[in-house]
Amino acid sequence: MYVKKTITLPKELEKDVEKYLIGRHYSNLSEVIRDGIRRILKEYGKKESIDEAAELYKEDRITIRQAADLVGLTLRETLDEFGKRGVYIRYGKEELAEDTS
Repeated sequence: MYVKKTITLPKELEKDVEKYLIGRHYSNLSEVIRDGIRRILKEYGKKESIDEAAELYKEDRITIRQAADLVGLTLRETLDEFGKRGVYIRYGKEELAEDTS
């Protein structure tokens, strides 16, 4: 089911979309907009998931590896994301045991 909406775009943006996207990757402007909205929502969901995992980690309720599994990122990616958020990474006996097993 679709809902019809009207939007206003700057002329330059419309030209760029037609030049770079329509015909190459998308067949029309509606597809471009739908895909753009889906990508934004996916990125927002990922950010929310990382924020939640960071809070659980800061509260010492999960390990860094559990946080990585929870958000579906590699350990390195999770460390990078937590670093961007200023989350202090603790590395104790439990993490050492996980990493060496």
